[in-house]
Amino acid sequence: MSLVFPYQLRTSPRPVAPLGGRWVRPRPIVTVALLGPAGNRAHPALLDTGADDSVFPESLAARIGIDLANAPTGSVSGLGAGSVALRYAQVTLRLTDGREFREWQGWVGFTAAPLSLSVLGFAGCLQFFGAYFHGDREEVELEANSLYPGS
Repeated sequence: MSLVFPYQLRTSPRPVAPLGGRWVRPRPIVTVALLGPAGNRAHPALLDTGADDSVFPESLAARIGIDLANAPTGSVSGLGAGSVALRYAQVTLRLTDGREFREWQGWVGFTAAPLSLSVLGFAGCLQFFGAYFHGDREEVELEANSLYPGS
């Protein structure tokens, strides 16, 4: 079985010309739970096939009890942004669409830099799934692949 998530509609401050003047932008944003030694937190994240890493705020790591003091480090950069420092940790991630759920261990980056939205990228998430973006239905479908290590 696969997980199916409707796109979330994000209001635009002006009509979006390439979308026929709509006042919203459909985005593949899902709620993912990160589980740590001190508990778990649900957090919205953008499914991004162009992102190398899955990235969340450091404050989330602290809330779920992830100690980043001796964590491996790295950096990422994005469109129009400079390099952002990351500290990596392996966490348990959980997704559900209300019918099915998937849970797995993955490496994610945590950053002190301000994020407009967390990201589920290749490492830690999309490496374990086939992702099918149905623009006509404004939904995304995730299907566990042969690398999926979870339940």
